[in-house]
Amino acid sequence: MTLGKTKAAVLAVVMMLAAAASAEEMKNLQVFPKDTEKGAVIDVMKKWTGALGVNCTHCHVLTVPGDYDSFDFASDEKPEKKTTRGMMRMVQQLNGGMLANATGEADAKVSCVTCHRGLPNPATLDQVMLKTVQKKGADEAVARYHKLHDRYYGRGSYDFGPDSLMPAIEKLAQGDDADLDAALALAQLAAEEHPDNAGNQVLVAHLLLKKGDKSGATAAVDKALELDPQNRRALRLKQQLGQ
Repeated sequence: MTLGKTKAAVLAVVMMLAAAASAEEMKNLQVFPKDTEKGAVIDVMKKWTGALGVNCTHCHVLTVPGDYDSFDFASDEKPEKKTTRGMMRMVQQLNGGMLANATGEADAKVSCVTCHRGLPNPATLDQVMLKTVQKKGADEAVARYHKLHDRYYGRGSYDFGPDSLMPAIEKLAQGDDADLDAALALAQLAAEEHPDNAGNQVLVAHLLLKKGDKSGATAAVDKALELDPQNRRALRLKQQLGQ
């Protein structure tokens, strides 16, 4: 399903939710004030679905699959609903004065989209890559990177900048259980995605040298110095390589 079709589907669900909710009283309100009007609740729900890139079934029980008139809105069966209440309370606390005091700006506010940016789980790109490597391997992580890039690039959901994979690469390259092959795969991915960035070439060179590939490390250092002749890390590594 394309992104446009996904948005249309989510909107359709929200509209059906609004129609269904209008026919019943709001029940089991625990964070919203008890006297909150149905329309006000629905308006908030619309913002949440957009902020998290989900639809109403993310938190609400659909008793008959595919029948959007069968929502049990009062049900607390889904753990996501409990999580949402906790997040609401956190946002209320932040916006109740904590954020304003911290920033010195009286109108400083946060909302769901501040962190989620269209994602149910607002993990950073390096966290997603690291977890994918650990569960499915480096090849799958590289494939997932490209899928996420195709879907989310330009939307702010993930940082696809030249240094975004650095934390995952460093984590994979360190410790007794280091996975140098996976670290190198992600470093090479970063270098391919940002061919004009000397820092990524230096990182590739370090990892190749660590794996014992001196000729490969030399080639990567030379590429880094072509891009940035004054790059100190590249110059130090070139000296270390005996050049």
